[in-house]
Amino acid sequence: MKNSFRLLMSILAFCFFPIALSAQKDDMQKAEVIKGMSDIIYGEGEGDTPADADRLALQSLLSKIGTTVKTSIVISEHETSVDGKLDLNSDIKTLMNSYSQATVNNTQTLRWRDKNRRYYQLTYMHRSELEKMFAHRRDRVEDYVRMGLRAEEKGRIDDALRYLNWAFVLLHSLQYPSSVKMMLEGEDVLLVNWIPDKMTDILKDVDVSVAKKGDDNTVDVLFKYKDKPAAGIDFTYWNGKSNSPINSAKGGLGQLTFPAVDQLQDVMIVIETSFKEASRSDKELEMLIGDFKPLEFPAAIKTIGMEGKTLKADKEAKKEFNALAAAGKKEGVTALDKKDSKEYQAVVDKVLKSVIDKSYRPDPSYFTEEGLDMFNKLLGYGQAYVLGSPDVGFYPFGERVVARSVPMRFDFKNNKRTFIEDVTFTFSPDKKIESVAFGLGKAARKDIFEQGIGAWSDSVKMVIVTFLENYKTAFALKRLDYINSIFDENAYIIVGHKLEQVKKSPGDGFGLSIVPKYEYAQKSKEEYINQLKQCFASNEFVNINFSDNDVQKAAYGGDTFGIQIKQDYYSEHYGDQGYLFLFVDLNDADKPVIKIRTWQPERNPDLTPMLPKSNRDFGIYSNSMFQ
Repeated sequence: MKNSFRLLMSILAFCFFPIALSAQKDDMQKAEVIKGMSDIIYGEGEGDTPADADRLALQSLLSKIGTTVKTSIVISEHETSVDGKLDLNSDIKTLMNSYSQATVNNTQTLRWRDKNRRYYQLTYMHRSELEKMFAHRRDRVEDYVRMGLRAEEKGRIDDALRYLNWAFVLLHSLQYPSSVKMMLEGEDVLLVNWIPDKMTDILKDVDVSVAKKGDDNTVDVLFKYKDKPAAGIDFTYWNGKSNSPINSAKGGLGQLTFPAVDQLQDVMIVIETSFKEASRSDKELEMLIGDFKPLEFPAAIKTIGMEGKTLKADKEAKKEFNALAAAGKKEGVTALDKKDSKEYQAVVDKVLKSVIDKSYRPDPSYFTEEGLDMFNKLLGYGQAYVLGSPDVGFYPFGERVVARSVPMRFDFKNNKRTFIEDVTFTFSPDKKIESVAFGLGKAARKDIFEQGIGAWSDSVKMVIVTFLENYKTAFALKRLDYINSIFDENAYIIVGHKLEQVKKSPGDGFGLSIVPKYEYAQKSKEEYINQLKQCFASNEFVNINFSDNDVQKAAYGGDTFGIQIKQDYYSEHYGDQGYLFLFVDLNDADKPVIKIRTWQPERNPDLTPMLPKSNRDFGIYSNSMFQ
């Protein structure tokens, strides 16, 4: 029987061998034709494995693309330098490698093997695709500029500077960066000049003052932008021994820590403008920014205190700092009367005292079992400090009460970054803390509360904000059980990415006409949760920043909402950014259910062909697409 089977396999192999040889011969002939076409750029690779041949062919193609555009690329003084001199070849290589992610998706390949069984590959593309590559990059530059302006309007200076600087870096990867114009603020401006000028203007309008010098070598500082509390700012400072890790200020509140010294004198604070670490959320940008000479802004340097004088608090700054730390009596929803919140206030005061005293062991009877677990995880998230003297507001939430919010600073053992978060406490019907969460921030809460004026009740607005806070916190505290519970078992979970689709055109025997498309990979709930589990296990911290959010009520289903979010995701080893859309059923405040979750790394013009690029909803999901 075995002999008969072997004989059959031998006969089949003999029969199909000429077919295989014929197919390889056809590919070799096609390759020669393609190499002779004037509108084609190609690269060749040879290796012992298909992967080797593919890698070398792509490298060859990128090298030829670099040579092709070399005469039109403008290298400015902002590009990288070697030994103080501009290195054109190095810059071109870095620039073109930054396009490799896009290039891989709009190429075609032919592969065959020779008589020695080695692999040969031809990777090729139309020259017209180069223009598409640069046009796509320009769209991303303009998108970053628009996001930067939207952030600046809301006082989110960290986001504004980040997006504007990233736009400037990507601008210099275009063919003619010095001639790129954009209509901004009613004027057609050259971005190469406008972006640095805009960043300088923003930095000039940032003021920093000392609010309080603590006994434990901490200094509370107040950040203002155009005389209003800055919603967000990232900064570093000299602590007397070394430069600090990146710190964040939120809602105008920041805090500095110093080693034990007898006197603190003038301190230099430097506002972050490059955001190099965060750029790993954008693979093309990360490659460019690593070799890009950063812009220098004298206006980014802020000195607090006077030279040779002991650091002292400013009375007005202290007053405003404490007022900001006294969370939200004007949240857009009605707070409990003082007499009704007295019992809740007593619990919060005792819990915060355990943090201020650094014992971190409040009476367990103040918590439910899950609430105490969350409190302990929150303190494990990073060493916690309370900022200012919080005057917490208490808000009805169905049968529950939400206490918001307490500004806290969190440090990490690896000393790479410091965060400030507004911490909220949710009390159960029996007046125990059942949930601890990171607040959205005053600007984000205001967006939601103001959108709902006249249309949504206070209770609905509280449900939306609380849901988003719990969602954000679940990632920071790695609450996989909670994330699992809020997704519908049949939730529609999709992740989008750009690809290039081959489309045959008349007379084109090889199908070389390439049309940009977007692919959306659907994941099951189980696949998504398993992916998160791996991420949580490999990172010390996970921080999600909602830099922009918009809530739209669905036309049906009662309290169901579509929530658009510009999300930045940071962790110890990974980062990404993109547009998140959540379609959430909030009819049961205790059991929110996510029906749809979409994620796209960039705007997709095909989603909204009728909207102009300047529209906030351009190219991103909204309720109308699922109704």
